[in-house]
Amino acid sequence: MDEIKDLESSQINILKRALYYEIQFRNAMVSNSLSYYDANITQDIISTDFFWRDEFGQLLSVPERIGLSTPCKLSEFMDKWCKTMVPDYSLKKMPFLSDFRKFLLDLFESGKRDFSVDYWMETPEGHKMYVTHITLLTKNENGDVCALSIVKDRTHGVSVQEESQQKIIEAYAYVDPLTKGYNYIKFKEKLNRQTDSGMIVSMDMKSFKVINSICGIQKGDLVIKAIWDCIMEILDVKRNEIAAHINADQFIIFLPTCDESKLQEKLQMVTLDLNQISNEMEIPQLMPYFGLSFWNPGKKIELAYSEAIAAKNKIKDSQTINFAFFEYEDTHRIVREKKLVDAFDDALAHKEFKVWYQPKYSPITRTMVGAEALVRWQHPDGKMIPPGTFIPLFERTGLIRRLDEYIFINVCEQQKKWQSQGKSIVPVSVNLSRASLYYKKVVNQYKRLTEKIGIDTKYVPIEITESAAINNIDIKAIADDFYAAGFSLHMDDFGSGYSSLASLNIMHFDTLKLDKSLIDYIGNFGGERLIEHTISLAKELGIRVTAEGVESEDQVSFLNHIGCDSIQGYYFSKPLPMEEFSKLLTTDQVALPETDNFTSKHINELKQIFIKAPVFSRMVNLTQNTYTSTSSEKDWRKNTHITSSVFDESVKELAEKFIPPEYKDSYLNFMNRDNILQSFHGEEIIRIIKYKRYIDGKLVTLRLTTNIFKAENSDDIMMYCFSSLLED
Repeated sequence: MDEIKDLESSQINILKRALYYEIQFRNAMVSNSLSYYDANITQDIISTDFFWRDEFGQLLSVPERIGLSTPCKLSEFMDKWCKTMVPDYSLKKMPFLSDFRKFLLDLFESGKRDFSVDYWMETPEGHKMYVTHITLLTKNENGDVCALSIVKDRTHGVSVQEESQQKIIEAYAYVDPLTKGYNYIKFKEKLNRQTDSGMIVSMDMKSFKVINSICGIQKGDLVIKAIWDCIMEILDVKRNEIAAHINADQFIIFLPTCDESKLQEKLQMVTLDLNQISNEMEIPQLMPYFGLSFWNPGKKIELAYSEAIAAKNKIKDSQTINFAFFEYEDTHRIVREKKLVDAFDDALAHKEFKVWYQPKYSPITRTMVGAEALVRWQHPDGKMIPPGTFIPLFERTGLIRRLDEYIFINVCEQQKKWQSQGKSIVPVSVNLSRASLYYKKVVNQYKRLTEKIGIDTKYVPIEITESAAINNIDIKAIADDFYAAGFSLHMDDFGSGYSSLASLNIMHFDTLKLDKSLIDYIGNFGGERLIEHTISLAKELGIRVTAEGVESEDQVSFLNHIGCDSIQGYYFSKPLPMEEFSKLLTTDQVALPETDNFTSKHINELKQIFIKAPVFSRMVNLTQNTYTSTSSEKDWRKNTHITSSVFDESVKELAEKFIPPEYKDSYLNFMNRDNILQSFHGEEIIRIIKYKRYIDGKLVTLRLTTNIFKAENSDDIMMYCFSSLLED
């Protein structure tokens, strides 16, 4: 009890000391002041009366002096104060005083907590005073922005030193701390003095978070400064061109022209200069994009800027253009978007969002091995609302997380229904948006849903876009959690942005989905080599590869030749409504000729991919941990002097007798039966590793290829392996 009392006493002393220092600070600030008052800026009120001493030493009520009584509105007081006490020559230098309340709210929102300005004031009797008007900003316990305003008489102390100090204070209010250029407040003040019309430009960088995540925050700040220097290089300040840094990688520019060719020329200059900066600073490519809106002196700057932002957001994901003008059609678009947002809850309740399925096919067997769930919005009148209309909107508004979960539940329930009907279901992957990834309990929630519905997680893989994976600093932990919960994880749209190959090695992605923009390179020598090496790297890491947007036989043939596991695109099938996709589960799974042996077909078609005949080949029943015979293949155990028929034991024996120590661990890990079974989620897998081993006493280089698939008439998992001799 004594310890508790001592602790309480100590805390009370700390609070008393803090209060004492606060009172001392306040007294120091208001000492020798002409007058001071407290105001609630948010509520726009001055609650208590305040006073000053006139030139004759008499104590007078300041509000009464200008024809008011307290409580009164802060905005009304400042209006009367300016009209009564501040001469025109002072007001011209300080236009913000005429709307002081809004100015202070903007100041607080921008992160500033104090403001000071010097000016001449004049009493109705003609007495002139040079004063310093200081305002300190805080928040009260209710969250309201409050201010302590102090007016000090500096008439007899005006000096060069004080004028210099005034410039420092103004710099603090108007200068961006990172770029040392104008901030948004200064930009608006400068633009308010303009008499020319022109364009307000909102400028942003695509994927700037990638630079911060790869290069670090400190390097990111240096890049922001370099971008600012680039903007200032192309501005003509003599023609009243203005710019300011808003925050992060966002900038605002005013160009006093409406000539589209001149505007494009300016924006192109910025874009080209930023390309050069990317090379000089050795950072990922800086890709600016711009929104433009018309402004004239009679138009509110905030309105024009918001229009420019709306125009910019239209082309945020565009691969072909990097600027757009605000059009009044955009206003109608905003209205339409609001209607869609307002209709979301009813659409969810009435099940207007439908799941469509786009099948994934094996390029070897030409049979369906999986599908991707896609969302469609069918309006009550039967019309379909395109996904491109509502998905980006729901991503911006945060509604996408609820839609993600709704689609996931529907896919799980439908998979369970098909399964109970005795159909041979395939894994159906479900997209998870960036917003859902920031939901900390997303893995537990999705795992709980699968358990409640009664569907195995291997039948509902999760797709995450490449950009979301790179930009989310918590993605590795999320990927690990999904993997631990039994989900297969697919990286979607790989190659559409800044591809992070290193991330494939540190995150549990089971499948890499090549974006259509990569697939379209097929037919181009450099593009084909890029795809080939990407697939080769994925295979070495044990990751399956799906190609998206495949539309031609040439593309299928090329992807088949380089070992792509599955293909998704219009060549095999467009997205299908549930009823049509359901029919494929009955018909497509028996497409193989009945006369063909299922395992032999896998062997023959797989060998067609590679030019060299295998040195060794074997078929393994991984589930049973035994070898099985296949058509006319030699006994590989005889060639390798391995006597065991148990797969696990023979792998270890082979590694001990014939593989050099430096290759042993990687070989054992690659052929680890438990790892292979754990990573198999129903889709056919092709895996490749290069290693050295001894054959008849000679050290040679081999490429071991494994094809893992589900047996035709049982749940057993099969693996066909063959080793091809490579030139050293």
